Amino acid sequence: MIYSLFILLILCSLQNLYTSADAIDKTDSNGQELLLCRKCGADVADSSYLFSVSSPGAEKVEKQHLFGRKNITVQTLINPFGITFDIVTAEKARCENVGPPQRADSWFPEYTWRICSCPHCGHHLGWTFESVPDKGANNDQPKSFHGIILGNVLGENFTDSLIMMPMTYQM
Repeated sequence: MIYSLFILLILCSLQNLYTSADAIDKTDSNGQELLLCRKCGADVADSSYLFSVSSPGAEKVEKQHLFGRKNITVQTLINPFGITFDIVTAEKARCENVGPPQRADSWFPEYTWRICSCPHCGHHLGWTFESVPDKGANNDQPKSFHGIILGNVLGENFTDSLIMMPMTYQM
């Protein structure tokens, strides 16, 4: 009986080691990981496109290790209705932009914003920010970028860990 428990413990340890190694292999040498829509699982961005654009209206700014990358800037922003959002900014994302560009209440004063929704299911992912054409040209600033709400996306490595099947059940 004790030997059976000991063998079972060893098998469970090996399974955990296999699962951890598999998760490490999913992130390539550049730390890239896909960001997925939390509602439907469609890939909406690649972590290699995450970069930092600071908002003067951010309540809090911190660096976090997210999506296989180190020191990703996470900003806490509050809209005029008092709703709080934690966002990361990305140079590129697969967004279906909704509505005309809005200038009012932009967290990034030199940019207009539009709602960015998942092109597959329509779930709200964040916002697309586009530079205001009538401002003086500033070559240091991107022409457009996306503010992605952390609560509305998942990393592919996290979702893989949820559906990983133990080796004993694999055929």
